[in-house]
Amino acid sequence: MMSELKRLNLDHATDGLRRFILENPDLPIVILADESSVTDNGAWTYCSEISVKIEEILDCEYYDYGDMVITDRDRLEEIIEDNLYEDYHDKPESEYDAAIKAEAEKFEPYWKKVIAVYATN
Repeated sequence: MMSELKRLNLDHATDGLRRFILENPDLPIVILADESSVTDNGAWTYCSEISVKIEEILDCEYYDYGDMVITDRDRLEEIIEDNLYEDYHDKPESEYDAAIKAEAEKFEPYWKKVIAVYATN
């Protein structure tokens, strides 16, 4: 005889997401899953931890970071700084800082306000 099956409780309360959608009906919704949520066996991964917030994301590719979503301007500047280091490491710091700022400004039109659903397992 089979014992009672254990319930997985795969559903989540959606009050927070519902509230964000009602308060921001024109914002797109994005789902952001961390690296622990990705499997390579072709199966869907259940994410047990979910959070929702209004966020800005960079809606364009940047160098080799095409599979990474940048959600923070400071992080973008760190990436730009790393990418420009080879060209500016022997130049005055003020010139390096100006180049970083100029490069970051190119991305301003690509920042998009969204309802972000963060998921991890």
